[in-house]
Amino acid sequence: MGSAEVGTLDVQLVPAERRVLAALSRRPLGLYPVESVAVAASTEPKEAADALERLLDLGLVECNEKPVPSRPVRRELVWTLAIGAWSQVPDVLRHTAVPEVAAGSVPERLPDRFRHLFWWGDASLYRLPRDAAFVAEQILTSDDVTSWGWALLTLPTEALAQVAERPHVPTDRRHLILDTLAWRGVAR
Repeated sequence: MGSAEVGTLDVQLVPAERRVLAALSRRPLGLYPVESVAVAASTEPKEAADALERLLDLGLVECNEKPVPSRPVRRELVWTLAIGAWSQVPDVLRHTAVPEVAAGSVPERLPDRFRHLFWWGDASLYRLPRDAAFVAEQILTSDDVTSWGWALLTLPTEALAQVAERPHVPTDRRHLILDTLAWRGVAR
C-alpha cells in the first residue's frame, strides 16, 4: 500500500505523504495555506510542506494561485490532488486514514475570510455565539461553498437548527445542516 507506480518508476511514499494525498482527495476544492494541509493530514507544518514538495515533483499534487473569497478578493496558493493521482495511487487514496477534523470552538468574532458575505455593513460588529444563527444563515444561503464547512463545523448546533427551520433556506443546504446535526448527535 505504500508504493505507487508513477510513470515507470516504483516510488515509496512515506506516511506523511500518504496522509497528505488522502487529505487532499477528500477536499476537491483544495486547501490553503500549508498549515491547513497539515491539520487535515494530521502532520506538522514542516512535514506537510516537505510532503507537498515531493508530491508536487512526482506529479501527484498541484499548486496553483487562485482567487479566494475575501474582501478584497485575494489570490492564494491552493494545493489540490492532481487528476492523475487517482489512477497512480488508488490504494493510497482509498486506504489511508486521516483523522476527522473536530468541530472547532466558536470564536468571538467572525473570521476575516467571511466578511465579504456581509458586504452591507461592518461585520466586526457581529459577536459569536450571540449572532450565530444570523451568521449561519448568511453563510449557508450564500453561494460561497468554501465557507459552508466552517459554519457547519464551528457554529453552535442551536443556531444551525434555527437556520434549518427557515423556509427560504435552499433544500440542499437544509439537508447539509440536518446531516451535520445528526453527525453531531443532535436528534431532529
